[in-house]
Amino acid sequence: MRKRPDSETARESRSSAGRYIPTPREAAARTYARWIKRPSRIEYAAEWALTHGQWDSRDRALFFELVYGVVRWHGRLQWLMGELSRRDPHSDALVYAATAVGMYQLLFLDRIPDYAAVDSAVDLTRRVAGPQAAAWTNALLRRCAVEAVQWKEAAPRTANVAERLAASHSHPLWMLERWQKRLAGEKLVEFLNWNNRRPDLYLRVSGREDSLSQAMLQLEKLEIGAEPAAIDPSFLKLQHSGDPAQIPLVRDGQAAIQDVSQGLVSRLLHPQPGERVLDLCAAPGGKTGHLAELCPDCRIVATDKSEERLRLVTEMASRRDYGNVSIRPFQEVIEEREPYDAVLVDAPCTGTGVLARRPDLRWRRKPDDVPRMAATQLKLLSYAESKVALGGRIIYSTCSVEPEENLEVVNAFLQQHRGFGLETFSSNLDPGTLDEHGCLSYWGPELGADGVFAAVLRRKPLIIKSLAG
Repeated sequence: MRKRPDSETARESRSSAGRYIPTPREAAARTYARWIKRPSRIEYAAEWALTHGQWDSRDRALFFELVYGVVRWHGRLQWLMGELSRRDPHSDALVYAATAVGMYQLLFLDRIPDYAAVDSAVDLTRRVAGPQAAAWTNALLRRCAVEAVQWKEAAPRTANVAERLAASHSHPLWMLERWQKRLAGEKLVEFLNWNNRRPDLYLRVSGREDSLSQAMLQLEKLEIGAEPAAIDPSFLKLQHSGDPAQIPLVRDGQAAIQDVSQGLVSRLLHPQPGERVLDLCAAPGGKTGHLAELCPDCRIVATDKSEERLRLVTEMASRRDYGNVSIRPFQEVIEEREPYDAVLVDAPCTGTGVLARRPDLRWRRKPDDVPRMAATQLKLLSYAESKVALGGRIIYSTCSVEPEENLEVVNAFLQQHRGFGLETFSSNLDPGTLDEHGCLSYWGPELGADGVFAAVLRRKPLIIKSLAG
């Protein structure tokens, strides 16, 4: 087993002022156990640890690496544990979680010493479940460490390609079976690997040359590597493994965390001076802020059906002091009669284009979520239709790669609303950005960013024919 100094500062849990403080490894195991019992957004499951841990930046980075890692590789870790032991690990969620966190470090991380991964897991299982559980964890992890090369490459011996890929690449089988119908073998594996990457972190700045240069200088002083994104230089791609919310530019409201692919949606809307723009599903406010920056002389109304999430938009707009953004209740906006020049419907979706950034989604989604989401998306488009002026436009977007949520929703809307047409060009994006239907449609790898879909639905102007004579 590898014996190196533990750079992640593993240490015994300690108390300060009588309060128990878990190590990052223990906190990750406890967070994962909570998530197993009640799958939810990872950040919700992690709240307990973040309130109890008093860690430096390296320990926080280790905690997030472990939590996101075990959730991302949840399916593969389950399969591997079943191959390594006949015992059902789910009899005790915390024993299973501690062992899985140890296994993740052994098989997926290069800089963690084997003894640190094994000892911390064994210590926790001993404390919570006794010596017999600790012996099981110890035996399993030591075998895993000794045979690491074998288990890194292991895959089910089955002729069913979907089953083999589901276990080896840690995705639900139903997703594999869907994607097999649309992606050839190499492309499918490429997409699965893309979903399992550690996603790049992007910051969106105003796009003005002085703002970009000042942001680069500030990041350089913090020793954070940054470079403008190839597809949109107003986004900076960072080399940063810590908590992005703690970056001063973000904390002080000078920049926003947003994937560069989402910036394409705002550019597709292309707000113009004097226009009234409605962001119908605005929370948490990323696209609202981007639109406000792209065109300070347009007027933006932001709303969302969730009052709780709409508060996030209010906080964002206040923090960044957007003078052209107003936040209004959803029902109030729907009942008003004044039309808008553009309505953005960034619809709730299955999120299958952002599984690297949101690894919990792959385990929380079910097959019937796809048609259920599609019905919701079509309903939101019907709300948007009633708010668009003649000649105005709806920009419909999702972060899903499922056709039922994307082009099929667009086609269903156009069948129901003959006064709209699908716009097949963009004056604000590079040629070739749109597909043969005139839509932004990317799985992710070919863009080098998260998956995205967007389409412009233009309301046809009213043509009045005069009678001759």
